[in-house]
Amino acid sequence: MEETEVKVLYRNNDRTVIRFDVGEQFPQKLADWCEKESVQAAAIVAGIGMLENIEIGRYDGKEYITEKVEPSSEILSLQGNVSIKEGKPFVHLHVSLADEDMSARGGHLFNGTVSMTIELVILELSSKFVRIPSGGTFWRLDIPED
Repeated sequence: MEETEVKVLYRNNDRTVIRFDVGEQFPQKLADWCEKESVQAAAIVAGIGMLENIEIGRYDGKEYITEKVEPSSEILSLQGNVSIKEGKPFVHLHVSLADEDMSARGGHLFNGTVSMTIELVILELSSKFVRIPSGGTFWRLDIPED
């Protein structure tokens, strides 16, 4: 698939509304945009749209338990944050999805393919957030000591 640019629909100081289109890999495309725009701390305050080829999971205190979700699902709610992990933007998202019979499921969003659109509202923060190893596979959110 041809590489496309993220569509910035609105940007004013620390608030941005962006759109992702059919076939784009999400949230990787968001992480790429954050790197290009030098976003080091942000809150993903709202998101709607539709995904397919979805991988979600939950943390059991030791590791993430993941599952694939098929077919396409509507995003009921999407929120999270952006921080820096090992020198790169890290997008931490939680999602609630509705499947074809309108049953809801959710968890940590690892990846998916945009099947219609995704529209996000992002609040960029003036600080820098980092992810710090905190035992096992968990990386806690922190503010770096300068």
